[in-house]
Amino acid sequence: MVFIFTALLGVSCNKDKKPESVAVDENINEIVDYNKTDLISKVKFSDIKTQEIYDLYLSVKAALVNSESGIVQAETKKLEAVIEDSEENKQIKAVSKLISLTKDIKKQRDFFVSLTSEVEKLVGKAKITSGEVYKQFCPMAFDGEGGYWLSDSKEVRNPYYGKKMLACGSVEKTFK
Repeated sequence: MVFIFTALLGVSCNKDKKPESVAVDENINEIVDYNKTDLISKVKFSDIKTQEIYDLYLSVKAALVNSESGIVQAETKKLEAVIEDSEENKQIKAVSKLISLTKDIKKQRDFFVSLTSEVEKLVGKAKITSGEVYKQFCPMAFDGEGGYWLSDSKEVRNPYYGKKMLACGSVEKTFK
């Protein structure tokens, strides 16, 4: 039997948008990819290292949306491995390592704020040859402090709340 669950969003978050519906077949424990969106922007960077880092960042974000801490760890280990040792990359490498060593999804989400900030610095100075990167923001994350993340879709998939508040947030900036 398939049950339809409707994600109820907080009044302060996306009050004008329709709630998201997710189908879960409890009889076969079907895995649902909560990060899936209708349209994605296949962004291409002129620099291959930036491309690798951004693609792995998106994998980390997807795992956070799906609340899969083991995958978050695995993807940040890959991310740490592709980041070259340099003074410029010291912070992004350190944050990647912290996340890869952390099993607690809440702590991973806390560290993801710093990872986002570091990846945004790379994206901001990189040359994008096609596609767009969307900087999104959830005002409710971290007890109302708010939190940013980067996405390949205008549709919000919140890495800080996962399926609890999947569509909480909005696009704040677009990198082209």
